[in-house]
Amino acid sequence: MTYKYILKILLPIILSVIAFYINQQWILELAKTCENIFINLLKLISLPVVFFSITSTISKLTNFMEIRILIKKTTFYTIITTIIAATIALITYILINPSSKNIILNTSIIKEHIDTQSYLSYLISILPHNFIKVFLDNNIIGCVILAFLIGGALLSLPDQSKRELLNKILDALFDTFLEITKFILKLMPIALWSFITVLLYNLNDGYNLSSILKYLSCIIIANFIQAFIILPLLLKLKGISTIKTFRGIMPALIVAFFSKSSTATLPTTLRYTQNNLNISKKVSSFILPVCTTINMNACAAFILITVLFVSEINGYTFSISEMLLWVFLATGGAIGNAGIPMGCYFMAMSYLISMKIPLNTMGIILPIYTIIDMFETAINVWSDVCITQVVNKEYCITIKNQ
Repeated sequence: MTYKYILKILLPIILSVIAFYINQQWILELAKTCENIFINLLKLISLPVVFFSITSTISKLTNFMEIRILIKKTTFYTIITTIIAATIALITYILINPSSKNIILNTSIIKEHIDTQSYLSYLISILPHNFIKVFLDNNIIGCVILAFLIGGALLSLPDQSKRELLNKILDALFDTFLEITKFILKLMPIALWSFITVLLYNLNDGYNLSSILKYLSCIIIANFIQAFIILPLLLKLKGISTIKTFRGIMPALIVAFFSKSSTATLPTTLRYTQNNLNISKKVSSFILPVCTTINMNACAAFILITVLFVSEINGYTFSISEMLLWVFLATGGAIGNAGIPMGCYFMAMSYLISMKIPLNTMGIILPIYTIIDMFETAINVWSDVCITQVVNKEYCITIKNQ
């Protein structure tokens, strides 16, 4: 089984490198087509999986006390890990100091591509006002709100027979979408080939990172410290094996890295969390969708580093107290923008706009945000799984002692 798994990863990588060196336009178009098909398939099932996982899980709970325990523990670890991620980002930024070197940026071409739409307007628009529109717009936050409302209402129904009937229906629908997920994941080797091939062509066509290499290194180092030191330390403190967790969830991390979407990865994350990590369906189906919505460790690091970097490049300076304040602003921004396309980028931009700082440098960051987003998404999913492991263990202990 291990050899088959390794082969499914190595073979697409080798074929991608060969395709890149052949350097034919039709190969790139084929790879882009396969990439789009796979991502669209993931998006097709992601929202129904979120909706039915939350509603079916809540309807199984015996009372609101269980919901309160899960939400309380999930929110606590989400906020703590996100604050730590932002703090590490600040320390990394101070040590590397990427803005110390004058960087000459040619922004005349890409400046016009920056979209300065109102971020607050977008946040208002995601609040659900139409049941069907939530799914048509692929509104993840609206979907979660709706799922909580329906799940809570089902739990409040006085008729036990109705509750059981609706729970069976929701559970059956949830299992149906998970079966669809299994089928889609069989296409993973083809999808992996297409993702890597497109990435290699993009890098070759002008993704020049030299002008902001120190900035990029800040983000990558901060995120790697969070992913490979802080989160494993949290697992170790709770007596959970980091290696077992990492191995068990590896396929989901690969999907997250190349799809650049925590929401699209959720069905995969749910499957491998339940099958490989033996986390109960009830707990994982509740916590993971919530984490996908509010847990954005890597996003906090991106917002803090980007705001400080762009500001200082444009001549602004920050005191230590102001930098510490940005730890909490970045944390709030990260938690508040989950599920929004390019949410981290737009949140950083909205902060810069409010400070009346020129956005030219954001135009330079935009082309490489795709690469940054790949690492961020994988780390966010890894953080989701770590929190789920911890909350699951504490939840089981709490329920057992009651």
